[in-house]
Amino acid sequence: MIKYEWRTEIDSREAAELADMLARATAYDAEPEYSTIDFADVTAALERRDPHIRHLLIWMLPHATAMVAPDEPERIAALLRLEIADDGAARAYLVVDPRFRSIGIITLFVEQVGLDISGPDGWLGTGARTITAWALGNHPATGRLSNRFLIPRTRRIWKLIRACDSVHLTAGAPVLEPIDPASLDHLEWPRSLAATDSIYALRVGGSVTGLVALDFAPRNSEEFGACATATEVLCTPGADPADLRQLLDGAAAIVLEHGLTGLIVHVDSGDARLVNACRLVGFQHDRTDVCYQIGGPQ
Repeated sequence: MIKYEWRTEIDSREAAELADMLARATAYDAEPEYSTIDFADVTAALERRDPHIRHLLIWMLPHATAMVAPDEPERIAALLRLEIADDGAARAYLVVDPRFRSIGIITLFVEQVGLDISGPDGWLGTGARTITAWALGNHPATGRLSNRFLIPRTRRIWKLIRACDSVHLTAGAPVLEPIDPASLDHLEWPRSLAATDSIYALRVGGSVTGLVALDFAPRNSEEFGACATATEVLCTPGADPADLRQLLDGAAAIVLEHGLTGLIVHVDSGDARLVNACRLVGFQHDRTDVCYQIGGPQ
């Protein structure tokens, strides 16, 4: 039914077929926001022969579709991409051709190769000793694989969205100030903030108690329109819960000033403080992303 092979190069025919498959899968999965692989990333890694990135092609072998029809030819059915760090920690990405989903191709593949990472060369000789994979949109097929092969779910991230276009918001939101990340070096609680995003601070009593990093590149939502993304939402460990709510309201007001109508935030489902604050200021659940992990501490 299938064959598979690690590839360090692909010929022009395979490249065209793989590019078409990945493009169709990206379009097919756009609405539920499932995981994708960019063909340009594949070719770039192959061209530079990056030893830390491995690509495994899975083919559907010739097969019959009707009693009197000729067999369907061999086709690329899936691509597995592994990004492997020097310590053996690997991140996996998997895309299956929409035409070949729900027929057990990946289940059969895992049954044949197993998930043993304890050997001297890691999983399938790749050096991977811990493998994590994010199922964006909580793809139902990943849940079935997890249940069948006892692959632990280790984290859940919720994508939450709120509207930013209410009159009440602009009138009552606290004013956040833009701030240079370098001026925060003396503080111990902020994590590293993306330099490409705009950073805004909430001050209470003259002290910075909260920070939000905003990416104004619009992401479209059918319900909320063009949305900005809060890539980081941080408050001092001892901050009042009201401060966190003010930070979120202030961020929404800034988003509105930039001409956008919605705000997206990605929240760890185990972060009760941030989850509660988001709920109280009008965020709604839009998507769940689930992390699966083989090996390593969980």
